[in-house]
Amino acid sequence: MPTLALVSVIHDDDPLRTMFDFAIEHDFKAVELHGKFHNAESLTEAEIAYLRRVSESNGIGLTLHYHHDALPGSHRRSVWDSLLESFTRNLEMLGSLGGKVIVLHPGKIDVPTLDRPEDGSELIRREAVRNLKRFVRTVAPTAERLGITICIENLKHDPGFVLTSYEDLASVIDDAKCDYVGAVLDVGHCIIGDGLPEAIEILGDRIKHLHLNDAIDGIEHKEIGIGTLDLDEMAPLMSDEMNIEFATLEIGARDPDSDGIILRSREVLKSHYGESVI
Repeated sequence: MPTLALVSVIHDDDPLRTMFDFAIEHDFKAVELHGKFHNAESLTEAEIAYLRRVSESNGIGLTLHYHHDALPGSHRRSVWDSLLESFTRNLEMLGSLGGKVIVLHPGKIDVPTLDRPEDGSELIRREAVRNLKRFVRTVAPTAERLGITICIENLKHDPGFVLTSYEDLASVIDDAKCDYVGAVLDVGHCIIGDGLPEAIEILGDRIKHLHLNDAIDGIEHKEIGIGTLDLDEMAPLMSDEMNIEFATLEIGARDPDSDGIILRSREVLKSHYGESVI
């Protein structure tokens, strides 16, 4: 059964310490750092020392969601090189904290001559897939050295995105030929997209990490139990057979009732899957 993780940014007021205080108070054993705010470029030495101290002393595992707007399939060499440098730096920081998972968005097509990514041809998209594969192959040895799994997230399969199917995602993972590269399955993206059972069938044991959230009227990241998420369909992901260490609750961000949303969602999961949910 995966260990439930909180996202480090839920509250605007001192979010890092607030979420760790909340995790300790309510006995959560993992926190996923939000890479837009809590990353190697923005965290101070004092904050990194705090993270190391509070995670080690309270047995809290750490994961990192790298920048949501990353473009690892970019056709712009300067963008690709800059991202490679930053991602490597964040891998090293996470390794120093004992973290085990870093999430990577495959992102949108990024071509200098295109104002709108969705206007790109299939040929351009396939070139972007090759750029993404090259990026993952390049960073995989560093991740393996540090014992961190790079988990590539399933996004919406819309025109303009580098990956437009679960098969595309599987091909990037397989191309890396590394046990430290896998998929993070966002179940909310699945249920408003190409389906959760389909994702489980196609990606299988490539799935190494989860983002848990519900969806209503095509909008994801809602409180678990109030939308269209089928907990029976999700059951294989919550079993020990999948060997998934962490499942991040991507819910409640900046909602006035964020704490309640998180706690109620955990109770829904416990009611369905048993008290082994932690």
